[in-house]
Amino acid sequence: MSESHATCLFTEGRITLPDQYQDRTVNVFTLSGKNTPTFNISRDTLNSGEALPDYIDRQLALMDKHLKEWKLSLREAAVLGGELVHGECIHASYLRDNRRVFQQQAVFNTAGNHILVFTMTRAEKLRSMDSQHFQTLLASFRFNN
Repeated sequence: MSESHATCLFTEGRITLPDQYQDRTVNVFTLSGKNTPTFNISRDTLNSGEALPDYIDRQLALMDKHLKEWKLSLREAAVLGGELVHGECIHASYLRDNRRVFQQQAVFNTAGNHILVFTMTRAEKLRSMDSQHFQTLLASFRFNN
């Protein structure tokens, strides 16, 4: 097997990707019930020579352009896996179907130009309990060996 082949692990199993394929999957985690937060993990890459703050600035500009009434309320430091990786957390809201949606997004450069984005979204204002769950999720992260 070529070193450029990547193994993709997921809940049900694993696959080996052909040469040069990039993992752009999104994992979505839901809980049955009304107005419970949804968690998702998405993947992206930095542009050549781009630093994490520049990537986040670029993504914020896209959200402002494409999401109705996008409002950024806080941008702060974030930590993944207890102290494995430092990044940034964005607190924001926007309108979808004329209803305000609230989210927190934690963005990390895990290696090279590989970005992991953890998002918590709720159709009502996020509660402190929701933020605690999000922080617990981030702290539980461990790299696969």
